Amino acid sequence: MLRIGSAALSVNSSAKIEFAPIHFSEPLIWQESDAGKDVVTRDAKGGVFGAPPPNILYWSGAVIRDQKVTSIYYGPTAVYNNGPQPGTAGAAGADGSLIGHFLRNIGGTPYWNINTTYYQNHGSNIEYVNNTMGYSGYWAANQGPTIGAVTFSAPVSGELVSQTRMAYLIEEGFANGALTYDPSTLYMIFTGPGVNLGGGFSKTNLQYCAWHSAYRAGDGRIVQYSAMPYDADFTPAHRADNRGYCVPQNGAPNGDVGADGTVSAMTHEIEETATDPVSQWEKKFFYGWYDVHLRRECRQVCLHLRPDDSQDFHGGLQPRR
Repeated sequence: MLRIGSAALSVNSSAKIEFAPIHFSEPLIWQESDAGKDVVTRDAKGGVFGAPPPNILYWSGAVIRDQKVTSIYYGPTAVYNNGPQPGTAGAAGADGSLIGHFLRNIGGTPYWNINTTYYQNHGSNIEYVNNTMGYSGYWAANQGPTIGAVTFSAPVSGELVSQTRMAYLIEEGFANGALTYDPSTLYMIFTGPGVNLGGGFSKTNLQYCAWHSAYRAGDGRIVQYSAMPYDADFTPAHRADNRGYCVPQNGAPNGDVGADGTVSAMTHEIEETATDPVSQWEKKFFYGWYDVHLRRECRQVCLHLRPDDSQDFHGGLQPRR
């Protein structure tokens, strides 16, 4: 379990909510050489060979050794094919979407085992991230939250969902029993096409493809949460005004353009929450693993890694420490 001091487990949705900074997954930027490609591959920023990125370092805080995820599907209709219907909540096995399948099966795999190289050190007691990733269940929220005198409906295309609204939605889920608070759980909010989730996901202002952060409720709980907008809104064929896009292919290899487009960024945010959660509510907030110069976390460093034959990067999947 993530160690966050003496945080209370009770829920008080009327208490003041404070926000940590966000750590986000950057969009790809279109280049003329990408034209005509079915799948755009670019392991290094700009596709340029170069020196290895700065080493990832440990900053003396906590990791989440046994990461768990709860999905919050926030929309008036099902966000993904075969996904939960709005107004329902249930166990992981009842989520028939590609997202649900992936979350149920990634724990214990060779891929997730990469994260077991990261650790926390509490008084010379080194504890590694375990090769586990549990999917706790879902809530398909079709209304709410209520903030002051305003009760929101589920967002539709063209609507902006603020961080405040996201946090109050999670708090409302705790209060009504659709969600259960756990400090080692990442609460991931998924929205449908055209929704500007978090304020930086639009054609005129594409800042990220997803992000993770935390908020602190008035009773001291630190809640890890993540924005998972509909990344398939931005593909090589449908780019933002800044030439940015989030999904490197047009179409859907598994038959669901939305879910196919989301899995990569979703995994990015889960891994970075496990290895660099918000564990202290002071100064930097994040005290896990990231590099010293740009504060890139494990998956962000790997996004900018393209090894050549003279460098031993073990396939380019693992940042050097």
